[in-house]
Amino acid sequence: MNKKEIEAILAKSDGTNLLEHIDSTLKICNELKEALPKVVEISKLSDFWDLLFCAVYFHDFGKIHTEFQKKLKGVKNHWEKQRHEVYSIPFIYKLNLEQEKINLIARAVLGHHKSFDELKKTIIDEKDLNFEYRVNWKNILPYHPKDFYQNLRKNFPKSLIDGFYKLFHEFSIQHEIKIKLKKDTIKIKDLKNPIKLYCDFKCEFLSDEYFQNLMLWAGLKVSDHLASAGIKEIVKLNEKKFHFINKIERKFSLYEHQKRSFSTHTSSILIAPTGTGKTESALGWLKNTIAKSQGRVFYILPFTASINAMHRRLIKYVDNNKENSLSNTVGILHGNISHYLSEYFPTTSSKEENKQRNTNIKKLVEQYKSLLSPISIATPFQLLKYFFGIKGFEKGLFFLSGAKLIFDEIHAYDIQTFAQIVVILKFLKIHLLNDVFIMTATLPTFMINILKNYLKIDNLIYAEKKLLANLKRHKIILIDDNIFSFLEKKFRKILNPIKRYIFVCNTVHRAQKLYKQILKMNVFNESEVILLHGRFNQRDRNKKEIKLSKDSTKILIGTQTIEVSLDIDYDVMITEPAPLDALIQRFGRVNRNANKKTAPIYICKKGGNYDKFIYPLDKIDTTLSILKNVKEISENDVQSLLDKVYPSWNNNEQKFFKDSVSLFEESLKSLMPYSFSQKGEEEFYSKFTDIKVLPIVFYEKYRELLKQYDFIEAEKLLVSINRNFFFKYFKEGIIERQIVSVESNDKTIEHTLNIIKLKYSENYGLINEIEEGVDTQFNFW
Repeated sequence: MNKKEIEAILAKSDGTNLLEHIDSTLKICNELKEALPKVVEISKLSDFWDLLFCAVYFHDFGKIHTEFQKKLKGVKNHWEKQRHEVYSIPFIYKLNLEQEKINLIARAVLGHHKSFDELKKTIIDEKDLNFEYRVNWKNILPYHPKDFYQNLRKNFPKSLIDGFYKLFHEFSIQHEIKIKLKKDTIKIKDLKNPIKLYCDFKCEFLSDEYFQNLMLWAGLKVSDHLASAGIKEIVKLNEKKFHFINKIERKFSLYEHQKRSFSTHTSSILIAPTGTGKTESALGWLKNTIAKSQGRVFYILPFTASINAMHRRLIKYVDNNKENSLSNTVGILHGNISHYLSEYFPTTSSKEENKQRNTNIKKLVEQYKSLLSPISIATPFQLLKYFFGIKGFEKGLFFLSGAKLIFDEIHAYDIQTFAQIVVILKFLKIHLLNDVFIMTATLPTFMINILKNYLKIDNLIYAEKKLLANLKRHKIILIDDNIFSFLEKKFRKILNPIKRYIFVCNTVHRAQKLYKQILKMNVFNESEVILLHGRFNQRDRNKKEIKLSKDSTKILIGTQTIEVSLDIDYDVMITEPAPLDALIQRFGRVNRNANKKTAPIYICKKGGNYDKFIYPLDKIDTTLSILKNVKEISENDVQSLLDKVYPSWNNNEQKFFKDSVSLFEESLKSLMPYSFSQKGEEEFYSKFTDIKVLPIVFYEKYRELLKQYDFIEAEKLLVSINRNFFFKYFKEGIIERQIVSVESNDKTIEHTLNIIKLKYSENYGLINEIEEGVDTQFNFW
C-alpha cells in the first residue's frame, strides 16, 4: 500500500484525511500533557498519556470502512447510519498491552461520540438481522449492511490496515511511546460485537477504575474535539504572565493579608474588607500555585457584570496592560458572552459584514467555552453544570483536573446553592487535586467554619486588626421613614453639588417609582440620573454601566444589582432595609477605597410591603436593632456584627443544609463514564428561573436586525423576567408567542419569540402599567 492510498482515506467530509486528523489530535494530546500534569495522578495511571496516544491513533479507524468513505465523499453508499467507532475497536486488539488496558482504551474509543445507552439502542438482534436481510437486502448485497462480522471482512482492505499499522510504529517513535503492536493476526470469528461486549460496563463511584475510565474517555473526547476545531495550541500560564505581581510589590506597600497570600501556595480562605486588595491577594497566591504545577484557573464571581469587569481588569494585568483588547489568556464563561464580546466588534448596516462579525464572535465564544484560555472567569453555575451530568460534563472535569480555583465573594448564594458549592469544592480538592482560594468580606463565622471543615483548609488569612480598626468608611444614620418620605422631607437638606448619591430599593417597581419622583424634583437633569435594575435589556444596561463611573452621573437608583456587580465609588447612600450582609455589600459602592472621610449611609427602617419575598424579615429586624447602637462602622467590627445577625442557622436551616449536601453527594454518583444524566440536566436548567421576552416596542427593530443577520444585537433587545411571572403574563394574554423566520443560506430558519405587551423605555426599563403607582408582589431583582 503506497502512501497516496493511505492519504486518500478521509476523516472528515471537508477533505481532512485520517492521517492529518490523527496527527493534529496527537499534537493536542501533547499540549494537554503540558497543561494538565495532574491527570496522571488523578487517573491512577502512570502511563495515562501513552494510553491516550493509543486511543487517539485508533479512535477513527472505523472510518476506513469503504462504505463510510463513500459517504464522506458524497457518493451512493450502504453505510446505513452505522457508528464508525464500533468498527474501530477490533484494531485496538493489536496493541501489546494487558487485557485490562486494552478494554480501557476500547471503552474510551467506543464512547467518544455517543453514550453507551445510545449505542445499545442501535443493536439489532441476529434473528431480526437475518429477517431484514431476506426481505430488504438479499437482491442488493451479499450481506446485511449492519452485519458486524461481514463488514469487517468485506470493507477493510488488508493492505490499508497494514499500512496504518506500520505508521503506528512511526508515530509512536515520534511521540516517544513505548507501546508496540502484537504480531498476531486478529481473527474476526473470535470477536464479539463491541456494543455487546462493553456497553454494560459498570464501576464503583470514585474507585481507581472509575477515574481511569473517566479521564481516558474525557481525554480522548477533548483531544478529538479541539483537533477537529482546528486548535493547534493550548495556552499555558508562565512566569512572564505574573510580572505585574512584581510591579505591585515594588510600587505599593502591601497589607499583611496580601503578603501572606503572596507567600502561600496551599488552599486558603481570605477574610478581608472590600477595597483592600483581595483580587491582588488571590493573583499573588495563584502565581505560587502555578509555579508548583500547571493547571487551568477558574476565577468564580457571582454575577455577570462583575465577571465582565474582572475580565477587563485581568487582561490589563496578565497581557501587559493591553486595554480594550481581547485575550487568549483570560476567558469568560456566562450566559451572555456574545453580548459582552459584541462590544469589541462594531455593528454595521452591511449584511455581509454583520455575518462576518457574528462568525468572529461565535469563534471567540467557542474558544472561551472550550476552556482554551488558561484563566476562565465564570459564575459558580458554570462549575455546577458539570456536576449535574449534562452532556459534555466529562470534558469540564478533565479541564478541572489540577485546577486552581479562586472563589470571590462566596456569600451571595442561598443555602442549597452554598451546600452544592461546598460539595463540588470538596470533590475538586480531594479527587481532582484542585488548589482553592476562597475570599469573602461578609461571610458569618459559622459558614467559614463549614468551609474550613468540609474542605480541610487550615490556612485562614485574616486582614490585620490594625488595618481593620483604622478602616472606617461609613457612618450609619437610621431613618424612621421609608425611602420616599426621606426623599420628600430630607434629601434637599443633605444635597451637595459636588457629591454623588446612590439610592437602593428592594424591588424594581419601587426603584422605578423613586426615579420618577427624583426627576419631578427638578434638581437634576435626566442625563444626571440613572436607574439600574434587572428589567432592562442588555443594550440599555451596557449604556448605563458605561455612564455609572462618569462624574456627570449624580444620582444612581437601583436594586440588588448594586450590591454585587458594580465597581463604582459614590459619596452617599440612601437604602431600604436589608439583612446586614446585603447592606455591607451595598455600602461597598460608597467610599470604596477609603480615600474620603466617613461617608453617610442613610438606612430607612421602613421598606416595601413585599420585602418578605426577598429577605427574611427577622434578619432585617435583627440588623436594624444592632445598627441602632452603631454610629460608625469599623471594619474591625463587621465580623462580630455579622455573627450577631447570623450566629448560625436555625434547626430547619441546618437540616436543609445537611439534606442538600447529602442529596447532592448522592446525585454525583450519576457522573458515570460513557453516560450523561437527562434527569440531572433537567434539574440543572430548572435552577435558571428567568425567561427572555421581547417588549413589543422593539418588534420591528428586532425583525430588521434579523434581516441584517445581526442576531447578537437583536438578542440584546430581549428582557429577562422571572419564570413565574412569565406564565402569569402568558395566561393573562400580556405575553404572546410568535414564530419569527429569517432567510439564511437559502433556508428559512424559524424560532419562537415571546412578545410582552408592556411599556418599555430606556430610562425605566420594562413597566407594568397595571401596577404603576402601587406596591406589587411582583419583584424583578
